[in-house]
Amino acid sequence: MGAESVQALADRIVRHLKAPRSAVWSGGDAAFALHVDIEDLRLKLDPEEDDLPTEMLRQVLRHWRSLPMAGGIPDRIKVAPEDLRPALGYLMLVDVLPGPGDFRYALYGTKIAEVSGFDMTGKSVWEVATTSAIQRFFAACYEAAVALRRPLYTVHQAPPSITVSHWHRLILPLGCEGEVRRFLVCNVPMHDDGSGDGLMVTSPPTPVAKPPVEHD
Repeated sequence: MGAESVQALADRIVRHLKAPRSAVWSGGDAAFALHVDIEDLRLKLDPEEDDLPTEMLRQVLRHWRSLPMAGGIPDRIKVAPEDLRPALGYLMLVDVLPGPGDFRYALYGTKIAEVSGFDMTGKSVWEVATTSAIQRFFAACYEAAVALRRPLYTVHQAPPSITVSHWHRLILPLGCEGEVRRFLVCNVPMHDDGSGDGLMVTSPPTPVAKPPVEHD
């Protein structure tokens, strides 16, 4: 698909996410509203930890929030591997290229490659071995995230050739002097029963209230 159709879809994604109903999960009607042929599509702008089904996704979100900000996004494009060690195999770094709808994988996690059956490091989003609808959706999500400059969480059904049922993708903008230059993406494959690809799916820890201190 051409850049114009990607921009049109990106604009629809932005409008859909900014609509009042998107204060909660925009599920069920997302594919219909966006005019895309993608099964079980859900999107969430500015996800909280409670929205994320694995500790790995939550850890990556916490790390992104801890980074020094400029213009509302982290003022860096490099990621320290030691800070994200448990999630390394599930991370992607996606570079924003000058052309519209043009994004390249600077890093494609080994675990993602194992599940998908291919390594996209150094390749364009348009070279992903999937349907043209998924390619266009990927490019449009990154285009929308450039415009929104905020975290975006998406879930969609994996194609039948993949051994998992859904991909859970957390898209986090990184920048330089306030301009989005790259995305840190945590892409976690999960099964129908809610289990991850070798992952433990847990709820965020509930804070435990401390007992009152008694004074003499």
